[in-house]
Amino acid sequence: MVKCQQACPVHTDARGYVTAVARGEWELGYTIAHDPNPLSTICGRICGAPCEKACRRGVIGPDYEPIAIRPLKRLLTERYGPEAKQHLPGVRPEPTFIPLDALDFGPYPVPAPEHRTLPGRGPETVYSRVRWSRAQLQALATTPGRKRGKVAVVGAGPSGLTVAHDLALLGHQVVIYEAGPKAGGMIRYGVPVYRIDQEAVEAEVQSILDLGVEIRYNTPIGRDITLADLRRQYDAVYLGLGLMEGRRLAIEGVDLDGVITAVDLLLNYNLGYRVSLGKRVIVVGGGDVAMDAARTALRLGQLTAAQETALAEHEARAEEESEAVHAALDVARTALRLGVADVRMIALESWEELPASRFEIEEALEEGIQIFPRLGPNRILGQNGRVAGLEVIEVASVFDEQGYFNPRFKPGTERVLECDTVILAIGQKANLEALGGADDIAITPRGLVQINPETLQTTAPDVFAGGDVAFGPRLIIHAVRDGHLAALGIDQYIQGRTYRVDERVEWTPLPGHTMFPDWTKKPREKVPSLPVERRTGISVIELGYTPEQGIEQGSRCLECSVNTIFDGTKCILCNGCVDVCPWNCLKIVRIDQMTGDALLEQVVEAHLGAPIAAWAQEAVPTVAAMLKDDEACTRCGLCAKRCPTGAITMEAFRFEEHLIPTV
Repeated sequence: MVKCQQACPVHTDARGYVTAVARGEWELGYTIAHDPNPLSTICGRICGAPCEKACRRGVIGPDYEPIAIRPLKRLLTERYGPEAKQHLPGVRPEPTFIPLDALDFGPYPVPAPEHRTLPGRGPETVYSRVRWSRAQLQALATTPGRKRGKVAVVGAGPSGLTVAHDLALLGHQVVIYEAGPKAGGMIRYGVPVYRIDQEAVEAEVQSILDLGVEIRYNTPIGRDITLADLRRQYDAVYLGLGLMEGRRLAIEGVDLDGVITAVDLLLNYNLGYRVSLGKRVIVVGGGDVAMDAARTALRLGQLTAAQETALAEHEARAEEESEAVHAALDVARTALRLGVADVRMIALESWEELPASRFEIEEALEEGIQIFPRLGPNRILGQNGRVAGLEVIEVASVFDEQGYFNPRFKPGTERVLECDTVILAIGQKANLEALGGADDIAITPRGLVQINPETLQTTAPDVFAGGDVAFGPRLIIHAVRDGHLAALGIDQYIQGRTYRVDERVEWTPLPGHTMFPDWTKKPREKVPSLPVERRTGISVIELGYTPEQGIEQGSRCLECSVNTIFDGTKCILCNGCVDVCPWNCLKIVRIDQMTGDALLEQVVEAHLGAPIAAWAQEAVPTVAAMLKDDEACTRCGLCAKRCPTGAITMEAFRFEEHLIPTV
């Protein structure tokens, strides 16, 4: 598995759809992106993109920036996802190739154009498919003798939606119980509307419901319907409750009027409730939620007249909304939305340690939000029962010698920052009232539901749990993975048998391998966004790439699933491959000059029939090894082209995971 795919919690073959974009193959690209991820539309807009952090393009110049994997996914879903009004072909370029003849270094054969391989594609399989892909689930659903069950899903967040999607594909009857008026969980209530198109979210949710999934809105579990009721009515229950409550600080003044949590602010804002923050706001925290809270606070005075009218209409209907939503919105304060003139953030971490995404930090600074790293909250000051200021203290260190979170402060550095509101963005916690005191469901010391990490089964055999309520706050894509694992765990529970994973690996020779022209020289282009002056309260900021930009950005991919394969029996140690490599990633080394761990010892002995120490003692060395720095390799294929004996070939790696029921 290549790094970007390995880093993705659901193992999306990012390389596959990125290179499909570069070739203008939009439908294929969407198929690859959506195959393991039923929330690909949402993830194309707000995923934390761990795949990008792992991308090798980030260590290869000239710009040392990873591929823009997430924005390229959005480009695909806009054309073939559920939000697409029509399937848009966009721009489809003619296949382009590096002029290999111009790179000729000797009388070695150059593949004719008709034998050259399209960049990013082998002659057969074009991407690697994992066990929870749509195709594999549909294949599993057709196996003989299967039982069809009834499953209740509590919570329509990302993990609950994924569970419902997979179980529906597997042929089960699924009913989602959602406490609020809309689906999406924290995607809907905790992500600011300026970050994601709500119509796109609606379309993706509807695509899951269209599989035959039923959803019951405004139906909290624990009041009229209890978990015990669900367990009697259904074969299995999935808990996807999320963490819908914000944590509060244990410092003086935390109960003053004007201290709210980021979760409550975002809930109120996204549901249209009016929140009075005053003119000066301080946000405590340095993560993405803190950034969202700060940028939302800035927008609370930026509504147009039409938006104010819509808001008034929403408030007129507030009494008709469910009691559960009102309970979640107890901190809502109805007042005039006054423009926030000053939004500041304080964070324990340094600029380098800030956990927030870089683009979030950049956009916050663009919008005029002031960020003060290495400051911690000491106490909240009040006047007449309301916030008047925040006393801060400088931070000496955030982590101790063992790397654990253990902040230390500098005595005597206290100072007061005047403010009207303090927003706490320091973490979230679960509300486990829905469990109804079920004594057979164990709770961890962290206040989370205890689960088997392989199946997500709780200590109650018929109850499963995932997402933040089982693992704590993580990325949306982690919740999608939880949904996949839980769906398979529930299916195994209903069937009364387990599944094993059969992994089939395929290596495809690419005699005509080539890369896109200038693939290492193209810089990463920033995703187009609204100008700062046009960023109103509800306007989605990120505009997305144009098809032309997407093709250019996709062609930066290093195609890490292609590998240089060496056949030592054909190598004549001519050093031609070493000489021709423009990245100095190949080196031929005598065995007596090599050192390594136990794995090297095993490889040498298995290949040569004697320990490495025996070969190192030769008076005249007879054995050498080819060493390759795979991190530096750009897959240009010049080494294979230069090799006069065919000892080096370029081959594409693909795999498929199949679920095989045990007998």
